[in-house]
Amino acid sequence: MTSAEAAITAAVIAGIVSLITALLTALLTLRSAEHRLRAEFKLQFAAERVVHELLSDTRWSLRSFEVIRRHIGGFDDQDLRQILVRAGAIRFESRLGTELWGLLSRNRHRLGVVQLDIDPENPPVPGTVHQG
Repeated sequence: MTSAEAAITAAVIAGIVSLITALLTALLTLRSAEHRLRAEFKLQFAAERVVHELLSDTRWSLRSFEVIRRHIGGFDDQDLRQILVRAGAIRFESRLGTELWGLLSRNRHRLGVVQLDIDPENPPVPGTVHQG
């Protein structure tokens, strides 16, 4: 074997080794990313389920964003709002500007109302008629 043939053989072997290394690295990176995404989606779906349960409580048709944030920790405000929407919730505003959230299925009658006549700091007295 001549020195030129030896150099070509070495280059081909180096190329094959590089290709195999690159493929293995890509495969491991892909698996790692897939595992991370599965864990992230599992967390998102769990958060949506918990939000839906929280807003399904028959004692309240609306919850303030503050209360929801205290119960569902670990998310920034915008991420939590996206979770609320994915869980089927819609946003309202009280007469004092408090952000309120409730399930669309339980608050269809409030659609179109710009500002609710509700003050979460001073909720209506039980047994009284409440408009909102």
